[in-house]
Amino acid sequence: MTFLADLIQTLINGILQGGVYAAAAVGLSLIFGVSGILNAAHGELVMLGAFATYWLSTLYRIDPLLTLPISFGLLFVLGYALQYFVLNRTLGRPLLLSLLVTFGISLVLLNVALRLWSADYRLLRIPYLERSLVVGPLILPLARVVACVVGIGMVAALSWLLASTRLGRMIRATAQDLEMARMVGVNPRTVYAVTFGLGAGVSGVAGSLVALYAPVEPNMGLMWGGLTLGVAQALTETYLEAGLSLLVAFALLYLILRFMPAGIMGKGRLE
Repeated sequence: MTFLADLIQTLINGILQGGVYAAAAVGLSLIFGVSGILNAAHGELVMLGAFATYWLSTLYRIDPLLTLPISFGLLFVLGYALQYFVLNRTLGRPLLLSLLVTFGISLVLLNVALRLWSADYRLLRIPYLERSLVVGPLILPLARVVACVVGIGMVAALSWLLASTRLGRMIRATAQDLEMARMVGVNPRTVYAVTFGLGAGVSGVAGSLVALYAPVEPNMGLMWGGLTLGVAQALTETYLEAGLSLLVAFALLYLILRFMPAGIMGKGRLE
């Protein structure tokens, strides 16, 4: 394989991986942008989505792609409940409080998963997704292509919901001007809970997409953000050393939080 083909293959691998990361990251961004809660349990929500697909497919023989709406629904309910009954109590308090609470939630979810399912790796076998698309010297694993397309489609659907529906207008109004939203009849407590539920549901589907091609285990909830990070990791693994990819991930995460705390689009809510 020539240098150019090798580079293109690496970029494609990064983009395919980044599409799923983007789906997970958009849930985190939505929650933080609306309620100002930095959800340290986000990775565990991704992990629960992956296990939902694994067990639904393994125990009940449901096609993995058909488990995606079920995964969304289960994680939506969990996210709604966590926000409504627990995290709403942290609103208006210092950011550190919500971070500590969600970190505690992440520990609970992780340890419950370890107790229920152990730390063993589990892998789904999906025969029709085990093939690859070959385009000249380039190889595109079908499972990753499907996961990337669904992930990007989900991000687009969420963007449409926020921009074009009554619920989306309520969410945006609450994020932009809480007092004015209250004056026109919006219940912020409910909006925050729905927003957290949406973020958790999207993250759960992202976990389900990961389960299409990668092992599932309780410690899989490490999070990276979006297409940029996916490409950066792939380039690092190809041209430097695989062990440095996590260093690149956390370095980028630090830089984003340090220099763009309101989010990449500059629309997040700041304390």
